[in-house]
Amino acid sequence: MECGIVGPPQSGKSTLFSLLTGYVSPEGAYGRREILRGVSKLPDSRIEALAKVSNSRKLVPATVEYVDVPGVAVTPDKREPYPPAYLAELRGVAMLMLVIRDFAAAEIPHPRGKVDPVADLIDASLEFIFNDLSTVEKRLHRLSKQHDPLLKKEAELLERCQTALQAEKHLRDLDFTPEEEKLLRGFSFLSLKPLLIVLNVGEEGTQEAEAKLADLKANAGDLGRHVGWVACAASIEGEIARLDEDERALFMDELGFKESALERIVRATFDLLGLITFFTTGDKDTTAWAIRKDSNAVVAAGAIHDDIARGFIRAEIYGWKELVAANGSHAKLKEEGKLRVEGRDYIIQDGDVINVRFNI
Repeated sequence: MECGIVGPPQSGKSTLFSLLTGYVSPEGAYGRREILRGVSKLPDSRIEALAKVSNSRKLVPATVEYVDVPGVAVTPDKREPYPPAYLAELRGVAMLMLVIRDFAAAEIPHPRGKVDPVADLIDASLEFIFNDLSTVEKRLHRLSKQHDPLLKKEAELLERCQTALQAEKHLRDLDFTPEEEKLLRGFSFLSLKPLLIVLNVGEEGTQEAEAKLADLKANAGDLGRHVGWVACAASIEGEIARLDEDERALFMDELGFKESALERIVRATFDLLGLITFFTTGDKDTTAWAIRKDSNAVVAAGAIHDDIARGFIRAEIYGWKELVAANGSHAKLKEEGKLRVEGRDYIIQDGDVINVRFNI
């Protein structure tokens, strides 16, 4: 799964990308225009506890892939659309992370001339709408020249989208049937994607970060559904992330954050995408797998390997806490009646440990 990192220039997108993925920017990369890709591992104490009782040689956490797209300038007298290459990358991601600046730095000039989080957020969200509207109008123009009755439903659906977009409404706020969602999937509309807004404050603003975030949320207007909100101080938190664990905890406490930006943002990403984590564990490895909520045992098996899903017979299920309490003993779990045998329709729960029996 991929998340696209977007936002105005000088908002801290690349700093946040480095914080999430460990990417080290080369010297002289200021003002770069290329697209960056990196992987972030989901911090999860459960995987460490399971690996310990299973004597696992390897730990494989769940991951999120982040795509850092260079900023597009929006000033009072100029609106620059996303270049085609950037749009192509953004259309392929599952969700968007919009980084909004709320820090002053004389050495990092703001394109607008002043720091204004509300204006930046409104401009960026409107850019999603305008890009989607352009796509809709181009497609409707092509459809108007065709007389295939099979395309009538698509045209009617796009006209409905056009009406919403012209009213500056995000498509994520509309209700679509499963059939309509399938028709829209190929367009990968930006305003239809889940949106995580990350308010990037300076070190001096960390104690008021939540209040700043609440103020931004109150003045941002209607962004529709499936929107998440996180505050961070990317620059200073990036420096803290390089310290030893004991030192990190001390400095994070001084900043007023209970968790690291990595933990807060990756967790918010999972929540917005509707993902949960299940585990497989043994002496070879303990692995965390991410799947959508309400997925059944066959879907979970398929996340591990397509062949396991095809040959699915049954799944042995137990909670991660139960396995840790039993010190990794499956025999003890059976004794206590805590090991369940489930069929293909069982709905996987967050924290389930599964062992799939299959035959191919």
